[in-house]
Amino acid sequence: MTPWKILVVDDEEGIHGITRMIFRDYEFEQRPIELISAMSGKEARAQLQQHPDIVLVLLDVVMETENEGLQLVDYIRNDLVNKDMRIILRTGHPGYAPEAQVIIQYDINDYLSKAELSASRLLTSVVVALRSWRDIRQAHEAAPLQEDESQQVELMQALAVQVQQQLSPVLRNSQRLMQLDLNPVARDLIATLHSQHLRLDHTIALLNSTVPVSSSQVSSPQQCLDQLLQIFLPQSRAEGWLIDYRIDSSVPETLPLATEHLMSVLVSCTELVLLQSGGHDLKISLICTAEQSLIIQTGLSSGQPVFDHSSWAQYLRLKLEQQCRYLNGTMTEIDEGGVIECNLVIKAV
Repeated sequence: MTPWKILVVDDEEGIHGITRMIFRDYEFEQRPIELISAMSGKEARAQLQQHPDIVLVLLDVVMETENEGLQLVDYIRNDLVNKDMRIILRTGHPGYAPEAQVIIQYDINDYLSKAELSASRLLTSVVVALRSWRDIRQAHEAAPLQEDESQQVELMQALAVQVQQQLSPVLRNSQRLMQLDLNPVARDLIATLHSQHLRLDHTIALLNSTVPVSSSQVSSPQQCLDQLLQIFLPQSRAEGWLIDYRIDSSVPETLPLATEHLMSVLVSCTELVLLQSGGHDLKISLICTAEQSLIIQTGLSSGQPVFDHSSWAQYLRLKLEQQCRYLNGTMTEIDEGGVIECNLVIKAV
């Protein structure tokens, strides 16, 4: 395994010997420690040039000059432009470099007094520094990946907009076909096709980060649930399950929520529960509380408590949480009853 390279800079030979003894045969995260010695600031600069992969410097302050160590810190940070390398000051002359002043003025990561330093204290400081360097490097390596992921998300959102624009005329045409005087079989096929188009339209909308455009600020819970049944009718027929819904008497005929927003929450809840249904019937209930909240509970008739953990399920959870937050609400998974609960803030119409 590639060793952790640590540069020990001190003009006392005994300090080098003690340090080598402390770290003999020591490994951190299954990687050995390689100590590189320098007796002066000049030697340290040469070692830094020769070993650019040094991750940590154990640095004395007083060497050729009273502040040679501090000058080396400035050399590492500014001349080498290395902000990642960890630096631990070890000084036997704290009066020349007071801890508070040095910590504030210089980019160092720890300050140790040789007079009070034990093997365990040095070991602890080194492990903390190595772990810090590791985390910094991992963050650097992850940054390009995050940028790529961000570009991919933007591309998917742009693609979703384009597909929705192309799907819109297909939906309009299927609605027109349903109004024609056709035989029952043709009408049933067209109705199925229209339902599948509606579901596809909602699925594509989930890939878009923007909130659905609302054509009205009120909605009918009954009409929204009827449309939900229509959307999932082809799949329920094919797989033999039902959607059983209940609208509590506390729910008014109209709600101060845009139809598009209420439908997006209902469809997302249903899609998420379907991933774990296994052919069981779905149940949906709408209740209004005295605190002017609409509670939407979606689950399985079997009370199955296991939630799906696929990537698509995780994405649906994220979108549902975003939809609820946009409506000043919350989304909760109640494992004991296998229920997804959305609590949306509303005001009386």
